[in-house]
Amino acid sequence: MPKLVPELTAIQVKRLTHGTVKKAGKGKKVGDPIPALHAVGGVSGLNLYCRPPTGSSKVGARSWILRTVVGEKRRDLGLGPYPEVSLAQAREKAGELKDLIRFEGYDPIAAKKAAKSKLLAEQAKQRTFADVAWQYYEKKCLEFQGQAPEKQARRLEQHLEDYCLPSLGHILMSELETRHVVQALNKIWMEKTSTAERVRNTIQNICEMVRIDGVLRNGLNPAHWRGNLEHFLASPAAIHAEEHQASVGYEALPRFWCLLQQSDTIPARALEFQILTAARPGEVRFAEWSEIDFKKRIWTLPGWKVKGRKDKRKNHKVPLTRRAIEILKMMPRDGGPYIFPGYRGKDLMSENALNNTVKYINEIDVKSGGAGFFDLESGKIATAHGMRSAFKDWATEMGNTQDYVSELALSHIDTSSTRAAYKRGQLIPKRKKLMNAFEKYLSSQTAKGSQK
Repeated sequence: MPKLVPELTAIQVKRLTHGTVKKAGKGKKVGDPIPALHAVGGVSGLNLYCRPPTGSSKVGARSWILRTVVGEKRRDLGLGPYPEVSLAQAREKAGELKDLIRFEGYDPIAAKKAAKSKLLAEQAKQRTFADVAWQYYEKKCLEFQGQAPEKQARRLEQHLEDYCLPSLGHILMSELETRHVVQALNKIWMEKTSTAERVRNTIQNICEMVRIDGVLRNGLNPAHWRGNLEHFLASPAAIHAEEHQASVGYEALPRFWCLLQQSDTIPARALEFQILTAARPGEVRFAEWSEIDFKKRIWTLPGWKVKGRKDKRKNHKVPLTRRAIEILKMMPRDGGPYIFPGYRGKDLMSENALNNTVKYINEIDVKSGGAGFFDLESGKIATAHGMRSAFKDWATEMGNTQDYVSELALSHIDTSSTRAAYKRGQLIPKRKKLMNAFEKYLSSQTAKGSQK
């Protein structure tokens, strides 16, 4: 039978205070102040919790606690601070709680959690699109990685400020509808389709942050394309013909290669390396010494550096030809991480260094009476990225290899055949044979002399 606690009066309760250490130990000395729990009687389990005073206070903070069993667990339930909640009020409150627990199966802890969840849900419904958008921005800034995370952050910020917030920022997330998203996108959908599609994806991701909390109307994402926006906006594929990077025809590559080798600059060597590896300009620009295995003659690009790679854990291996190795060995090793450094002591080449080199070679050819290196379709000067297209055309027409091998050389793994090849070890022997044949083709003009 539980011990009967004497029922204290209001005066007696007022005199209750913290306790002191009776036996030294665990870093405490006898007489040190410690919290104390005093049973006050009147209702079984009702206690006054007294903390030691802090600062200049003579009496520490005190609060009511009801210690009781809820279901099969003992719980300490707070009933409020003393003396704001008087002794009489605490006993009345404790009695009511115990009756609810005993006779109605009431769980105060569960009820408190449910009330808090309801409050948070209501508060979430009062958040505007701008509130959630900036929360999304902060989250993405922590996740951005790769070659230029600060550039990714600036682009996202610009998309929010230019295209999202002016139309959507003031709207409550609970009231956001498809028509609002259509109005925001309509302004740029036809003229800036690629940008508009990225903005739509951003809006969709922002909405997803609150959808699982039941904030969105009918639980539907108003920026979702399929079954939603596709009924209001023209398909991006129908209105936006992707503009390919200007490319020199592969027939002119040997002549280009011959002139390129006569240029004695780091960007010229970097462009050579890019052509020999069929890599993207950015991948070469950010190529690091730690990625090169001279013994195996392999360049391993981390997955996060490969554009369009969904699984960032999948690295891309590039077989290196004889000339590619020669280029690497002639590059300065000054302790910097990048293979192709910039001018004036900069770690990196400028973003336009490779394209400017293509333009320079084009000027030399035109001035000497040549036809230059122009894209046959657009008439524009070829670009460094366009060299990949020239490689693909050569591999298709002259490379004597399966399509999925050249696709894998371009780090494309979108088809079932290239995915299967990737899993088999990226077909390094076949790709090495292909790249060696490509180098031989590039050098064919050099071997004959610089004839037009």
